[in-house]
Amino acid sequence: MLSLVFSILALGNLSAQNSKTKNVLSFKFLITDYNTVDPVYRRYNSTRYIHPDDINYRVHLGYVHYLNSSLDLSIGIKIGSIDAHHNLIDLNDSLCIDTPCEKRYYRDEFVVGIYKLNNGYILPEEFIFCPYLFLGINTTYMQYRKEHIDLQLPMGLGVNIGFNPLFYFQIQADYRQSLLIKKNNIAITAGFLWTLASNKMRNKEK
Repeated sequence: MLSLVFSILALGNLSAQNSKTKNVLSFKFLITDYNTVDPVYRRYNSTRYIHPDDINYRVHLGYVHYLNSSLDLSIGIKIGSIDAHHNLIDLNDSLCIDTPCEKRYYRDEFVVGIYKLNNGYILPEEFIFCPYLFLGINTTYMQYRKEHIDLQLPMGLGVNIGFNPLFYFQIQADYRQSLLIKKNNIAITAGFLWTLASNKMRNKEK
């Protein structure tokens, strides 16, 4: 056990983003679920949680900027599909569980503030495991809804795992509070982040 702890500490300098590498590009995949935390849906099926038929897929393209040792700012876009279960509840007071539900285009743009626990106070800034909390706002476009636009407050936690100072892996869990159409949702995200380091730093890593 001690050897594992010492091995992790020895890898601490592999963490990516810090004051010397302030810009990061992210590419991630998401799975989302609009039914598990929907109270209207729960009235019709109280035992169905994170069902495979309720899961949708998206891709995420983003940019993260280092503000200080505790805070980052992230902006970007997510594109994918969403099922129409809750829309049928809204319109027809029924579910389409037994028949295929049409997938429709979904897009949101986001601005997110990130509070990093590897800030030099809780964990070393250049630690290999970099947990964080986040809160932000999404503007969401849904093709099939009459209103089309929703505002959401994404919040949650995640962790970055550094492979080297230029490249790391991220896992994240979101809860998203819907402000306009009142359809809250959850998401699990996994993907890679690439640090835009200076040529001097890149040469040093070679």
